[in-house]
Amino acid sequence: MATAPIRLYCIMGMSLALSGRTAVRLRQARGLRILCESGTVWVSQDRCREDHVLGAGETVRLRGNRDIVLSGLPDARVAFILEPPA
Repeated sequence: MATAPIRLYCIMGMSLALSGRTAVRLRQARGLRILCESGTVWVSQDRCREDHVLGAGETVRLRGNRDIVLSGLPDARVAFILEPPA
């Protein structure tokens, strides 16, 4: 069963809980920094060989205008931080 995509607009302090090994796809994540607030999260960028596994307190800044997939391993809470281009 297909479902419609959910559109999220990042605001300061926005966070998302990923539980039970759920996955979330974010489209065109340019200028986004992902902060793992708790648990462990797997971050994969489209057309990028390197994946990131973040523990609590760790961050990754996403470069380019690629889609990403986030998945809790098994659970995580992540914050989205918009950063201006360098």
